[in-house]
Formats: sequence, structure tokens, C-alpha cells
Amino acid sequence: MYRFTLPRDLYHGENALEALKTLEGKKAAIVVGGGSMKRFGFLDTIESYLKEAGMETILIEGVEPDPSVETVMRGAAVMQEFEPDVIVAVGGGSPIDAAKAMWAFYEYPETKFEDLITPFAFPTLRTKAKFVAIPSTSGTATEVTAFAVITDYDKGIKYPLADFNITPDVAIVDPALAQTMPPKLTANTGMDALTHAIEAYVSTLHCDYTDPLALHAIKMIDENLVDSYNGDKEARNRMHNAQCLAGMAFSNALLGIVHSMAHKTGAAYSG
Repeated sequence: MYRFTLPRDLYHGENALEALKTLEGKKAAIVVGGGSMKRFGFLDTIESYLKEAGMETILIEGVEPDPSVETVMRGAAVMQEFEPDVIVAVGGGSPIDAAKAMWAFYEYPETKFEDLITPFAFPTLRTKAKFVAIPSTSGTATEVTAFAVITDYDKGIKYPLADFNITPDVAIVDPALAQTMPPKLTANTGMDALTHAIEAYVSTLHCDYTDPLALHAIKMIDENLVDSYNGDKEARNRMHNAQCLAGMAFSNALLGIVHSMAHKTGAAYSG
């Protein structure tokens, strides 16, 4: 048996950010990384749309490129005090990944980080908040995946977290955010997306549901990555869609393998 899990809603295309106006809730916590989203005006737009939806907002800023356990716990503590019913993560893969882990600790404050590093060990989420992911780069596609990567710098270990629970409820893939990427980041994230698509297609658990996404993503990346790197706006827009398709395929083709491994190791070690 296979499982195919995606966000409940995926808004894409020009002005997709306006979907934030339709969200229901009283309070929203916005998780961001560096200053680029603020510098380009997207953070102000996001806040204004959420306020238009009737929500009070709070910012959790400064998520580093490889989010740490400490950053996750700091953000979760802010959420526990503010008590949002919507979590909005915006930026590259790092703030979205960090927000996924914050979400778990917000809803279950007694949980220890060690409890989450075993695949499919997350508690049931959405008891307090729903999760909205807005990518600003065209590579990780964490806005549609059941993965997050958190770093324990004291131990020198990167922990890949994997659970269907942390697939966002809403993904907003607005190409305007990707237009701000510099050429080097455009190239690096584009190759990340291509890797995801290829890995999904050659996965031993690829299937009729993941193959079309993976193949079309490969085709789109082949046709648009170079032009996107050279500053072509339409190619950049198509790359933003391509990376999302690749992520859909990757999450569902690779998560099945992780799931199978978890069952095997869990049985062997009573985990």
C-alpha cells in the first residue's frame, strides 16, 4: 500500500499571496529567516493580508540558514505565549523547516527533541494551529513535503525529521518571491529541485502518482533553469512551479522508503 500526501490547498501563480486574506483564525505567528523578505516588502504584504483576514500577528525572526534546535525551541516558546491558531512560515527551506518543528513543540510542550528524530514519531498536530508555507526560493519544496532538517550544533548532527503530520495545510507558491533570488542561489536551488525530481523517479517506491510529477518537473527544469539563471522572469516563474512539482514527487516517493525503514527498525529495536 502506498500513501500520497499533499497540502490541503495549494495556491500558485501571480498574486497567490492574496490567499492569505481568506484564512480563518484570530492569531498568526509568522516565521522568517534573514531580512530579505522584509527588505523586498513581502513581510509587510503578508502582515497586511493577515490583518485583513482579522488576525493579530507576531514575528519570529532570525532563523539561520541551517536552523538549530535552540532556534526551534525559542520559536516554540514564543508561540506558547502568543497562542496562534495559524502558523505562517515564509522564506527559503530553513525558516519553513524550523517552523515545522516549532509547530510540534508549540502543540506539545513536554515533547523532547529526541522524541521527534525517529521517523513517524510526531504526535498528532493541528490541535492548536494550522500551518501555511510560503517559499521564496525554488529548490527545497518544503512547502509541500513531509520533511524538515534541524541541526544540533553541540553534537554536530543534522537531524532529518520525517512525518506525514508536518506536511503543511496550505502552500502558497507565489512567483514574485522567487524573483528576488540572486543568480548563484537560482542555480543552486534549481539543481536541488532537479535532484529531487530525479531521485523521485528512480526511487524504488516511485509509482503512477509520483512519476508524472517527477518527469514533468525534470522537463520544466531542463527548459527553464539556464534562462532563469540569466534573469528571464517567465523562466523564473516556471522554475518556482517546477521545484514544487519535484517536491510533491520527492516527498511521496522517498517518504514511502523512510516509512518502510521505520517499520523495519521499529520492529527490530522495539521503537
